[in-house]
Amino acid sequence: MKLNSRAAILALLAVTAGCTDLKPMEARIEDLQSQVNKLQADIAKSSNNAAAANKATAASASDASSAAKNALSIAESNTAAIDALNAKIDQMFKRRPAE
Repeated sequence: MKLNSRAAILALLAVTAGCTDLKPMEARIEDLQSQVNKLQADIAKSSNNAAAANKATAASASDASSAAKNALSIAESNTAAIDALNAKIDQMFKRRPAE
């Protein structure tokens, strides 16, 4: 019986020694889980920021395109007006045939 009790004590010591070794591992696992959670939150925030930046860029590009089209329209209108004015000036300086 002495052998069985010694084996039981050794087994109990081995189990308790193993349990105490798990505490630091559990703490490290909890720390790692906390880091993963923080990184997931950071990734989500970065993703939202990127989406907002893309939306702002698209709006800015649309505004720039609209402004460019408006400028082109004004330039074409001005060109037509200048051509008409030049035609009138040319007509004014043409010599009229002698009567």
